[in-house]
Amino acid sequence: MKNPFARKLTIKQIVCLLLCTSAVLYVLHYLIFRDLHHIGIFFLHELAGMPLEVILVSLFFDKLIEKTHEEENQSKLSIIETLFFNESGGNMLRYLSSFDPNFDELADIMNVRMDWKAIDYQAARLHLKDYSFHLDVEKVDFFGLHYHLDERHAYYRNILENPALTQSSEFTELVMKIYLMWEELDCRTDLYNLDLHEKHYLGELLTEIYEELAVYWLDNAHNHSIHNRPRLHRVIETSPFAQ
Repeated sequence: MKNPFARKLTIKQIVCLLLCTSAVLYVLHYLIFRDLHHIGIFFLHELAGMPLEVILVSLFFDKLIEKTHEEENQSKLSIIETLFFNESGGNMLRYLSSFDPNFDELADIMNVRMDWKAIDYQAARLHLKDYSFHLDVEKVDFFGLHYHLDERHAYYRNILENPALTQSSEFTELVMKIYLMWEELDCRTDLYNLDLHEKHYLGELLTEIYEELAVYWLDNAHNHSIHNRPRLHRVIETSPFAQ
């Protein structure tokens, strides 16, 4: 049998309980001291200061809760991104960079080091925006790419279904593009004999993925430099941009 006192009180019941408690205490104060003037002075004094207290306390706690919530979400997202690069993203970057004719320039930009500060990551991000991402679609092995994505398409779908990613629409869009690339390749029967139009169409999609993967890898390294520096050493060691 359930304990009748174990049920949770509603907000309305809690407010009523607090108001009744306050009223009882004021009555008790009057019965003991018989001084309505004193009660009135302090009641108005406390009432006048209450809005200011509510503003200060609510703003402080709202900021504190918001900051804690953001840090928790960022930590969760950082873990998911790290697992993503370990599972697939890192290999895709290595594979795609082998078809980038200007990879040496990109490798210089992405040469992350342990002593990098926030300004170094910011500078790298700016250089990355100016970098012209390009893939030689004539050399891309679409059959091999399909094999890689086919083994992991269920993994991408699970990431998209993860509610933690609703806080990062950009990362969700990146994974969605990779999943759509798998669908594009999966619906074609002969990936060895694609015509020029299909190659360029798939190449454009693949170049977008290549660029976004590079940006997210850099952001992930930056997050590790802030929240998990010991792990940053491993990220640098396994960098897909290492030559």
